[in-house]
Amino acid sequence: MLYSVLLIEDNYQHAKIVKRILEKNDFLVVVEDNGKEALENIKKRDYDLYLIDINIPGINGVELVKYIRELKEGANIIMITASDDEYDFRKSYEYGCDDYIKKPFKAAEIEVRVNHLLKRKASLKWDGYEFVWESGDLFKDGKLVDLTKKERKLLYLLLNNVNLTVKKDKIIEYVWGENYQKEPPIRQLIKQLREKFDKDYIKTIVATGYRFEIES
Repeated sequence: MLYSVLLIEDNYQHAKIVKRILEKNDFLVVVEDNGKEALENIKKRDYDLYLIDINIPGINGVELVKYIRELKEGANIIMITASDDEYDFRKSYEYGCDDYIKKPFKAAEIEVRVNHLLKRKASLKWDGYEFVWESGDLFKDGKLVDLTKKERKLLYLLLNNVNLTVKKDKIIEYVWGENYQKEPPIRQLIKQLREKFDKDYIKTIVATGYRFEIES
């Protein structure tokens, strides 16, 4: 499954562990270590899941849940914390978190809880097209558009950052992997993906990357 996750965790080692677990399951993970900075990020874009530690600087995790619920109707939110504070536990649910993971945790617990919550994932629709986030399938007027695995991953990354520029190095890391040694054929893959649409939605940002533009 292809999902985007905003992980808000100020402990570097914990963030690294959770990020690794999710990326092994093909999730796209963005990490923030400050609640205030995370909120600014949240205002600019949507994520499929918000995974939040309670004890973070700037704005604490419990208050951040409240802000997310006000900004993003239907957002998927999981708290992840070592806190035993009953007040934090109750307030997290009162403000609208969907689940609560206690540290220390096992990798399987993260995987199961996250996947269970995201089963209700929806889709993005525009100009007769529909991209289903959970499966990565693209439809045009209800008919399935044939995509290769790499085309599917590239489209997910571009749509997840719709109307924003995605840098080439980010595309390489997500589509080919961070350990890819050769010069990846980005231009060819972009050309292939453009041919799947009847309009040129993908704009080249010279010397920077690419942007998928959809009129609001």
